[in-house]
Amino acid sequence: MIVKQKKMDKRVNYKTKLDTIFASASSIGLSAIKTIRISGNETKKIFQSLTKKKLPKARYCKLINLYDLKDYSLIDKAIVVWFPAFKTYTGENMLEINIHGGSSVLEHLIENLLLIKNVREAEPGEFTKRAFKNNKMDFLEAEGVIDLINAETKYQKSLAIQQVNGSLSIIFKKWNNKLLKLLAHYEGQIDFPEDEVPKDTDKDVINQIIELTKEIEFFLSENKRGDVIREGIEIAIVGRPNVGKSSLVNQIAKKDMAIVSKISGTTRDIIETKINLSNIPIILSDTAGLKTNPKNSIEKQGVLKSIRKIKNCDLKLLVLDGTKKFDKDVLNLVCKKTIIILNKKDLLNTKKISSKIEYLSKKKFKKISVISAKKGIGINHLLNDVEKYIKNTYKNVFIGEPVLTRSRHRVCLKKCLYNLKKINKNKNPELNAEDLRLSINQLGNVTGKYDIEKMLDIVFKDFCIGK
Repeated sequence: MIVKQKKMDKRVNYKTKLDTIFASASSIGLSAIKTIRISGNETKKIFQSLTKKKLPKARYCKLINLYDLKDYSLIDKAIVVWFPAFKTYTGENMLEINIHGGSSVLEHLIENLLLIKNVREAEPGEFTKRAFKNNKMDFLEAEGVIDLINAETKYQKSLAIQQVNGSLSIIFKKWNNKLLKLLAHYEGQIDFPEDEVPKDTDKDVINQIIELTKEIEFFLSENKRGDVIREGIEIAIVGRPNVGKSSLVNQIAKKDMAIVSKISGTTRDIIETKINLSNIPIILSDTAGLKTNPKNSIEKQGVLKSIRKIKNCDLKLLVLDGTKKFDKDVLNLVCKKTIIILNKKDLLNTKKISSKIEYLSKKKFKKISVISAKKGIGINHLLNDVEKYIKNTYKNVFIGEPVLTRSRHRVCLKKCLYNLKKINKNKNPELNAEDLRLSINQLGNVTGKYDIEKMLDIVFKDFCIGK
């Protein structure tokens, strides 16, 4: 049975009439060298106009003078590299100009570039946008590029490089190919209804769909929060007023982030700070003290914000005052994603500490750290416990497996699953084929094969200029 498959990729190569774009690919401020990237059809013209020379050999550095287009004065002596299409980042002709890093040199060069017809400064992410449209990468790889640019930790960088190299794209491509083959089966039934399809064949197709559904479901379950590494793991420090939450935040952050006072209710709002814990990005929150009866509306708002943060955070650090009797209402906040912190170790003897730990252990609270936030005692041990918890919870990320990095990916996969689960042996081929097409469309939305124009701005809006 021969079935014609529809073309699934709607991307098209850029046409020749697009503007040529340029941007500084170097950081703002003084530097020894600044690199200007240029992409588009006018690239050859730009080189010849600025240098009055023929194009150099492709991919070879050339030391050459750049001249002003109006008065022929020297702009700078630059190192220039010419990259002909299609083996370039954007798929277009590209030129890289390396000039001295002074602002006046850069401004002089930009002024001249803007004098050339059909040449303009690039918009944020436009180089990568053109790379996508010219089939140099898919959406997943493009998202990896911006994640790589923004990476602040080793694990963020590792995750981004995986995505840039296509590790996640391979998985989606594999699923797409499976679904296309299954779709071919139903399209064959539609096109050739007179040919009787063996019942075993129908059954086999349904079984394959069930197996694929299970595979995608498992992938989703193992990728519960792959984006936490990209965005940061939210840790909330919670507890009653004056148990030492703010002191603990300051100790972990290694700077005075929160006001420390004996006055109850000093922290009225959530104070957040970003830290790097052994290359794990952490968003640390100091919450308002949990009061049963807030004195005023401001305190009440602070408590309500704290409760919301407790519900939504990835890990709670529940601080208890070791010198006082434990509050049962506070202990009720303990769940699997909680580390109990017994604070004020400096005011407790060994016997008292042991009795407190024994009491908590009888309540089946296993994750307990004993510290003195004021004196800085036990902080390193606590951070080790936090690191261990994170690596165990998100181990799929840390062992290098491909993971989902955005909620957009999960939404599309869930929609894909929804349509797959509608397929069954009792439905006619037309309906099953349509459900398969919808499933394929959702996979395509992740990699960028459908609804292109709708999603372009969303994906590329956060890019920096020059990428």
